[in-house]
Amino acid sequence: MKTQVRQNITQKLSVIQTTLKAPKKRTNSFGKYKYRAAEDILEAVKPMLAELQCSLLINEELLSTEGGLPIMKSIATLVDSQDSSKSISAIAIVAIDLNSKGMQKPQQFGAASSYGKKYALGNLFLLD
Repeated sequence: MKTQVRQNITQKLSVIQTTLKAPKKRTNSFGKYKYRAAEDILEAVKPMLAELQCSLLINEELLSTEGGLPIMKSIATLVDSQDSSKSISAIAIVAIDLNSKGMQKPQQFGAASSYGKKYALGNLFLLD
């Protein structure tokens, strides 16, 4: 991947969106479908971030509950390392199912966190 020295943050994001490959390498044995995790996306994008002189931040915020169901907002932000005032973000909103059988509360929040990160990254990088 060749980059121009003076790309702005939108151009850098465009390079990532058009060249990032994060295949669905994992298989859900119960549902018999392929999927990718947030970790797979992060592994694929890290070399591009270094080359494009960007960093990636992922933040989460617990929002007020809707009908007793906690809502988590995940925000993926691409930041230009050459000018940290320039950034682009995408969000994902997920509900935390507190009635998941076989899961304790930390696992329920962790599952929602992983899911939200994956979808925020997918929204930012235009992954299907």
